[in-house]
Amino acid sequence: MRAFSGELFKTVRRPAVWVCIVVLLAVAVSIGYAIPWVFETFGKLPASSSSSLPPGTTLADLKVTLYPPNVVRQTVQQWAVLGGVFALIVGVLLQGSEYGWSTVKTLLTQRDGRLVMLAGKLGALAVVVAVLVIGMFAVDVVASIAAALLDGKGMELPSAADFGKGVVALYLIYGFWALFGIVLATLFRQSAMAIGLGLAYALVVEGLIFGLVGGLAPDIVNPIREWFPLTNMGYLTASFGDVGIRGIRVEPRPYADATHAVLVLLAYVVVCVGLTAFLVRRRDVTS
Repeated sequence: MRAFSGELFKTVRRPAVWVCIVVLLAVAVSIGYAIPWVFETFGKLPASSSSSLPPGTTLADLKVTLYPPNVVRQTVQQWAVLGGVFALIVGVLLQGSEYGWSTVKTLLTQRDGRLVMLAGKLGALAVVVAVLVIGMFAVDVVASIAAALLDGKGMELPSAADFGKGVVALYLIYGFWALFGIVLATLFRQSAMAIGLGLAYALVVEGLIFGLVGGLAPDIVNPIREWFPLTNMGYLTASFGDVGIRGIRVEPRPYADATHAVLVLLAYVVVCVGLTAFLVRRRDVTS
């Protein structure tokens, strides 16, 4: 508890952590709701997109994604990766800054021991991730209710069970990203390279490689791809279903189900914690 309270004391007083949280929530409201609502209220479908939609589809049909009944699936499906990037940055900052400030020697020579101090840091990180997830759902609920009020639509929210599943799913996804950041920061003993490689993997590496190879040999690639984290995040978010938009084709079901995705992501969480503990426990902090 002393290690946890100390790490939490440091974390909540770091402006960078709050900047990440505030920026993510602002992006969620603006890109997720405000901009789409303005476009779907006052804009018109471009000719190119109209040709790809069923005849008779209007912006009003697309607008149903912004209303409260769809808030859980919208939050989980829209922000699994981009929100995860912010969680990764927070994880990197909490660990990588110790190396940048040269405080890691002091941190790891406390009488409570290295693993206890690491456990305190992971506990503080878990609190930050919880704030991210709860804040994300809170602002999305408020934004969806505002959209429904402006359009005179019903404001029936999903059930408490649906909200619970969404919170747990997003917490697992963000938890993996944050721990991935911890591992990279510990491995490279700095923040810059850890953030760069984390962003590269999140935005390019896995999607690009499997996107290029998957079309050539899907029967070979899919069984391999189902064990990678980003793919399983996709499986997990897809399990929340599709928004019911009139006349629009529903995408095929994912290759694996939500249970598989949860187990794989939990395995990655365990690996990240174990690898970080190994590096912290065995490394010479002076080298």
